Amino acid sequence: MTLLKTLFARFRDTEAGSATIEFVLLFPMIMFLFLTGFEAGYYMVRNVMLERAVDMSVRSVRLSAGNVPTIEGLKKTICSNAAILPDCYKSLQIELEPVSMTPGAMAAEAGPIRCIDKTSSVDPSTATTYSIGSENEMMLVRVCSLSKPLFPTTRLGMGMRADSEGNYAIVAVAAFVNEPGQRTLATPPASGGTGGTGGGTGGGGITGDGGTPSGDQLP
Repeated sequence: MTLLKTLFARFRDTEAGSATIEFVLLFPMIMFLFLTGFEAGYYMVRNVMLERAVDMSVRSVRLSAGNVPTIEGLKKTICSNAAILPDCYKSLQIELEPVSMTPGAMAAEAGPIRCIDKTSSVDPSTATTYSIGSENEMMLVRVCSLSKPLFPTTRLGMGMRADSEGNYAIVAVAAFVNEPGQRTLATPPASGGTGGTGGGTGGGGITGDGGTPSGDQLP
């Protein structure tokens, strides 16, 4: 009994290991803040790069007349200008449509942005609106790119709206007015891949045909 009292008194009075206890208590919180900040910074870099790529790429749509890029061509241009986005071509969804220039028309078009459903085998262009519009017409382009969080267990990663595979959406929106002149879609290469290309003049392009939805809608 005396031995136990002696050991307990020695344990009570010693200060050995106090630094280890502080480390165990503070290290998880410090790492949590570090990972959350890193995740937020990386997300912002991807978002800025996507917005920059969209701004650079829609110039070819705005200025082109008889050679407006197809949806596949526009996707390739955006991905080449935003090299930081992983698996960009397969995770990118584009919506292009004309909007009225009357007050409140742009706000009326606001709604869920369609993102690609990577688990679906349906062609993403099936439910995609890609209309090149006519001359001097206001156009709205919305782009959604899916990316996986670097650290899904951090607060930022857990707070993001994700699809069934854990991808979160990075969205860029731009508006512009078409230049004067007749507008037609560019002819895709003969060996082009899948995906609709549309055709015709004026408002010709790809529009949803009411088939099976090919993407998730994220706000």
